[in-house]
Amino acid sequence: MLRLRYPWAKYGRNVHCHLSTSLWSPNRQIVIGNNVGIGPRCILLSDVTIGNKVMIAAGVYFVSADEHRVDVIGKAMWDSGNGRTGRIIVENDVWIGIGAIILGPVTIGRGSVVAAGSVVAHNVPPYAVVGGVPATLLKMRFSPAEIEEHERLLAGAGSD
Repeated sequence: MLRLRYPWAKYGRNVHCHLSTSLWSPNRQIVIGNNVGIGPRCILLSDVTIGNKVMIAAGVYFVSADEHRVDVIGKAMWDSGNGRTGRIIVENDVWIGIGAIILGPVTIGRGSVVAAGSVVAHNVPPYAVVGGVPATLLKMRFSPAEIEEHERLLAGAGSD
């Protein structure tokens, strides 16, 4: 599906993207890594880089926070142009729950989880679990010592 509908998008191996998903990028910069699942009805309306082993549930939206200019004096918003400067980066081993909205520019850190229905408007640290509107830190997946051990084991297994 990606090759036919979005020949400008770059993607790795084992990418599963539901047919109802829509991609659009102001600079035609959508890059998807290896082993990525993108659920039904997802919409990517931003420059987006998605790492490896990422799970994106149904109905997740990726949009630039400055999609429409609202700061131009003397012009209607319709006439003010677009901002679209924000790149969204999703690092490796991330799980984004159903119906989440990701507002760029943000980075969602390695190994993190975004709860269903959340609105991510700020960077998410690695191994964080965030949720809510706006998304805030709910907990860390691991302690610092566990993160170190987890990273060591992943590196030893040759994992992305």
